[in-house]
Amino acid sequence: MAITTKALIWTDIRKMAVEDREPEDPKPGFVTLKVNYSGICGSELSAFVGQNELRKPPSIMGHEFTGKVVKVGSDSDRYLLGKNVAVNPLVTCGKCRYCRTGNRQLCPERKLIGVDYPGGFEEYVNVPDYSCYEIVEKPEGSLAEPLATAFRAVFHAMPEIDDRALIIGAGTIGLLSTKLLETYGTVDRVVVDINDFRLEHALHWGATKVINNKKEKGIPKDFDVVIDAVGTQDTRMMAINSVARGGRIVFVGLHEPQAAVPINYMIRSEIETYGSFCYSDDNFRRSVDLINRGFLDINERWYDIRPLEKGEDSFNEELSPESRYSKIILKP
Repeated sequence: MAITTKALIWTDIRKMAVEDREPEDPKPGFVTLKVNYSGICGSELSAFVGQNELRKPPSIMGHEFTGKVVKVGSDSDRYLLGKNVAVNPLVTCGKCRYCRTGNRQLCPERKLIGVDYPGGFEEYVNVPDYSCYEIVEKPEGSLAEPLATAFRAVFHAMPEIDDRALIIGAGTIGLLSTKLLETYGTVDRVVVDINDFRLEHALHWGATKVINNKKEKGIPKDFDVVIDAVGTQDTRMMAINSVARGGRIVFVGLHEPQAAVPINYMIRSEIETYGSFCYSDDNFRRSVDLINRGFLDINERWYDIRPLEKGEDSFNEELSPESRYSKIILKP
């Protein structure tokens, strides 16, 4: 009997449908996963409403996922059969200087599972063998990808003991960045968002103070480190206005493709800025190791797990400022 795979397909702006498809056999160098958990990313929310220039419908999104290897395309990959793995969704040339140094996120030929290839919002999905990292068979395994993204953002921020940090956005990247910043010994970790539920989650993840900037006027200033995990004109300006002279801003959010910034003020204030995109191979490996060692305790109800059939509703809910969850995970 032929296997069918149930897929959540993004069909149009704010529209999704669950359909049955016949999965393709894995090519040499690829393996087939039976997906366990697949998280909804902020960049996918932007795409869902037509605000991400790289994603176009129809497509099967999902790049934060884990699964069990059920089929291999090469005999050399048989050792992976039956293993639960997290997936690094970057698909790159493997030959350029960036790939050779482990910085595949900068590969000029970079493609992404969930954008250029069918992603994890499907029961069965094919991924490159080199993308697979053995991981715990729990929901937190699907956080390896966002944790790696946060890991790289914090790496660029270069926090020091006693630094004051501002985190803009209490979504998954903001929360994970807050937890990582706590491990670096930062003394203040102020999280800003417009959602009181997410701000409550931030307190559990290491925030020393939270601010709902829809209700409260005036954000504190003179932070040594600022991480913008949203990526709009307003949040980018908030970051610039809140950082200390000589401070460091990391822009990791991608919600708007353009922004006007006061570059002369930034030059005169010697504000260091970093664009942080995805993660290096080492960032991803370290994130998997952290999760396997129990770094993430997700007992707090900051996330929810739902079937693929709830996909469209979940996307719309996550876009609402009243959403109760910082992360919704879909389980095929």
